[in-house]
Amino acid sequence: MSSSNNNIITRTLNTTIASAGSTAGTLVESVGKNVDNAGRGVSDTVSKTTHNWSDNTREFSNEVRDKTKAGGGRSGTANNPLGLMGERGSVGGRKQTGGNPLGLGKK
Repeated sequence: MSSSNNNIITRTLNTTIASAGSTAGTLVESVGKNVDNAGRGVSDTVSKTTHNWSDNTREFSNEVRDKTKAGGGRSGTANNPLGLMGERGSVGGRKQTGGNPLGLGKK
């Protein structure tokens, strides 16, 4: 075999190997991105679920305080971000009025 044939074969072989390596790298990267996206999806779902559980727990805690007329701070929730007391018109034992909707001030 002549030297020029050997160079052509070597270049062709190198090009083929580089192309296969690039294709394999792209495939592995694609799989990695899919795994990452699936992980993010699971993470978001778990985060939203635990947030909803904690929100429901805070709402229940606020309801217990309302029903027992207990004083103390109330927790903000998604449905009640300021943690305002419901039906009775008071916040932590403080009266809510039109001029004082947050029930701030003395008890």
